[in-house]
Amino acid sequence: MRPVLLAVAAVALAVGPALAQTAPAAPASTPAAEARPGDVASIDAIIAALYEVISGEAGEARDWARFHGLFLPGAIMGGAGRAPDGGARMRVSSAADYVARNTPHFQANAFYERETGRRVTRFGPLIQVLSAYEIRTARDAAEPVQRGVNAITLFDDGRRLWITSIVWTGETPETPIPEDLRGRP
Repeated sequence: MRPVLLAVAAVALAVGPALAQTAPAAPASTPAAEARPGDVASIDAIIAALYEVISGEAGEARDWARFHGLFLPGAIMGGAGRAPDGGARMRVSSAADYVARNTPHFQANAFYERETGRRVTRFGPLIQVLSAYEIRTARDAAEPVQRGVNAITLFDDGRRLWITSIVWTGETPETPIPEDLRGRP
């Protein structure tokens, strides 16, 4: 038994430094950006900033530096839904990918997303926010074009809040907005 342990230790000592030198760092998929202190001071503030920064008229430049300032580097975003074959699917990307993918849409189309209900669960520095939303194609549009729920995970480092992930799914007849998320937050 002892020779096997010595062999494993020798391999670990030989390979460990090589792995440490060649292992890539975790990707910082969100560019470093300074957050507005007021945007990250509370749950209400960070959720309001998130919806505010992505909403606007067609062609209106979004404040992507403000957007990136809400996210912990490496944070993920994703949409969950049904594939054409009926199976569940999820597309995961970074905040930077979201900006690249949606900027052309925002250039051509007005987009207003607002929160319509919220449920918050906290455990130590981890905060899970289920945020019901409505999307409208004009600020004063009478009816939304889509409703759904954003599952937003926040991290409280003691100085500020960070978005670590957002996953959303649209409402369907099979999955209506839960009753407790239907009122204003």
